Amino acid sequence: MKNILLIEDNRTKANDIKKFLEEYSPFNIIIKESLTSGLRELFSKEYDLLLLDMSLPTREGALNNTINNFEQLGGHRILSEMKRKNKQIPTALITMFSEFGIGESFLNIEDLDEKLNKNFPSFYKGYIFYSSQEDNWKNNLKLIIDDCL
Repeated sequence: MKNILLIEDNRTKANDIKKFLEEYSPFNIIIKESLTSGLRELFSKEYDLLLLDMSLPTREGALNNTINNFEQLGGHRILSEMKRKNKQIPTALITMFSEFGIGESFLNIEDLDEKLNKNFPSFYKGYIFYSSQEDNWKNNLKLIIDDCL
């Protein structure tokens, strides 16, 4: 059975993704809700696929969902750690947002995708735009799963 790690802080989105994955194939799916818990899990076990949100709280828990404990580009930090520690797991970004950052660090999804492809070409497999109102994300996720697993 293939192991998938989903790092996602939005429970509705995480549950939608998990439900779709379980219906698609018998995967072992682990969900972590923060940058810290996601990194810890990622480096403690072997995974076949990583599905990663870009904007993440640094730690889990309702009290930590303040602006000072939230990283707009937390997913990028996880990818950087994977590269630094040579953890080569096929990874897809799955996001509800089309813009990230503020000021000079502002990026739209296309620019971010280009940056991630350039910086992490051996394991970054692209992005999926998630919407609870539409099902397009399911087809895009199927394509990535079929390509990676």
